[in-house]
Amino acid sequence: MERRRDQKLLVLAGLGGLVLIAAPVVVFSQAMGEQDLLGASVESLEPAGTDSAAPVPTNVSPLPGASVVLDRSGRLVLVASGQDNQVLRNSQSALSSAPETTGWVNTGGSAAGDPVLAMNADGELVAFVVGTNGALLENYQVRPTIGDSAGWRDLGGERLVGTPAVAQDAEGRLVVVVRASDGALRKIQQTEPGGDVWTQWQPIPASAAHDPALHRDSQGRLRIFASGPDGQLRVIAQTGRAADEWNAPQDLGRGAAGPPAVTMDNQGRLRVFALDADGSLLHDVESDAASDTWQGWQSLGGQLVGRPFAVTSARGSVAVYALNVHGSLQEIFQVGKQREKWGSWNDRGGSIAKLVSVAQDVQGRLVVYGIGKKGTMEQTYQSVPAGQWKSWQSGLGGVFPTK
Repeated sequence: MERRRDQKLLVLAGLGGLVLIAAPVVVFSQAMGEQDLLGASVESLEPAGTDSAAPVPTNVSPLPGASVVLDRSGRLVLVASGQDNQVLRNSQSALSSAPETTGWVNTGGSAAGDPVLAMNADGELVAFVVGTNGALLENYQVRPTIGDSAGWRDLGGERLVGTPAVAQDAEGRLVVVVRASDGALRKIQQTEPGGDVWTQWQPIPASAAHDPALHRDSQGRLRIFASGPDGQLRVIAQTGRAADEWNAPQDLGRGAAGPPAVTMDNQGRLRVFALDADGSLLHDVESDAASDTWQGWQSLGGQLVGRPFAVTSARGSVAVYALNVHGSLQEIFQVGKQREKWGSWNDRGGSIAKLVSVAQDVQGRLVVYGIGKKGTMEQTYQSVPAGQWKSWQSGLGGVFPTK
């Protein structure tokens, strides 16, 4: 009897452990609108053995475009502008290994700013970059160059500058927001999910002194975050899910000295971060998920330069990364059971001239990419999710501008 009771206790303990493991995934899927961790809608996943002639399922990614994203096989893919203005591509070589890569591939193009990748509705990656002609360039599936600039298509636009902000709307259509040299914001989007036809350029009723950020909230509305010439950070929301109309800009009431970073926490609330004029990190969060109310700015301190990057880790904690004046990576993240407190700043080392991106690999490890002061691409990453960080590695190579 005693032995049988012990066996029952072991079974109950095992079931309890499974519940604890599954709980964060359930919370995350609810916040993301029932989407899987690789960005595909649960309803859209194609079952094994499906006829190849069947319609391609719609993949709706919960994450906005970035310089580093996961492809549909679960590998990290990185794009960056080289010193000759061409866009270079690199990808993780294996899912189970450290973030080792296959090497740089020249995709051509004529980049005036930093490129970004976004998942298309068919699950393939699409690259966007502002060209030296001031127009938006698109490269479907980021194909290698054949000839001068094969694969890149001119989507128009005039006097565009900086890095485009890209995200899918609630229906899976890609939406791109870019600023012009006079600070005006412009928008273009696919006419249908996964299509190669785009709308005409449309103005957004706000101006920006820095690159905008774009993120979809937990109710499916896209939000644009932009710091204006007056230093005030504003948010512009779609009037509804996948709507073509936008609300008037909402002033968040605090100055920002650079481009914002946005992520969604494990409660489905958007969190926005930006540097103050004194180099400290400012933070604001929605009062409730997908609400139009904000709790107000909080300073997280720090002595930072450049642009911050924010990410929600596999364990539901929001983390922010930025450089200090010496080029050393600084990290701060939420602590405590309710994730409402912030820890102290951690120095993750490095001699980095420019942060490129922060991403989470398919194993849940955070990976940070940056251009070293010698112009090579470098990376640091967690040995396991929420674990110790490896020393900076320069094995990715390449030659990149440091500004």
